[in-house]
Amino acid sequence: MKHAGRELYRIIEEKRLIKKDLADKIGITPTYFSHLMNKASFDSELLEKVSKAVGVSPGYFFDDWPCDDYRVRDIHNGTVIGDATVNVGSTQEFRIRELESVLKEKERLIQVLLKQSGMDNVVDGI
Repeated sequence: MKHAGRELYRIIEEKRLIKKDLADKIGITPTYFSHLMNKASFDSELLEKVSKAVGVSPGYFFDDWPCDDYRVRDIHNGTVIGDATVNVGSTQEFRIRELESVLKEKERLIQVLLKQSGMDNVVDGI
C-alpha cells in the first residue's frame, strides 16, 4: 500500500480541496484530519470515507493501482458507498468522450439557432 497520508495530501493539493470541508464530510475533526497526512495507512472504514470525500476509488491508495495510466483528476465519483460509479479510463479516452459531448452540444445549439432564424428548412434541403 502507498503511504496513504502522502497520497491524500497530493490529491488535496492537485484538486485544490479544502481540508476543513473534507473533515466535515468524513465526520472527523479538522485536527484529526491533519494527522491523517502523517499516517501510512487507514483502516478500511476510514479509507472508504476518505476516498468518497476526495472523489477517488479506495483502490487508488494501493500499490497495484494503475497510477501511470490514470491521473487523479480523471477519476470521477469514486466511491464504494452509495450508487456512484467510477468512470476510469486513459486520459486520451476521457478527453475523446469529453470532446464528443461538447461537439454534440454545439450541434444541438446550431440547430436551435437555425430554427430561431427560420433557416432550419434551408439547411435540411442541402
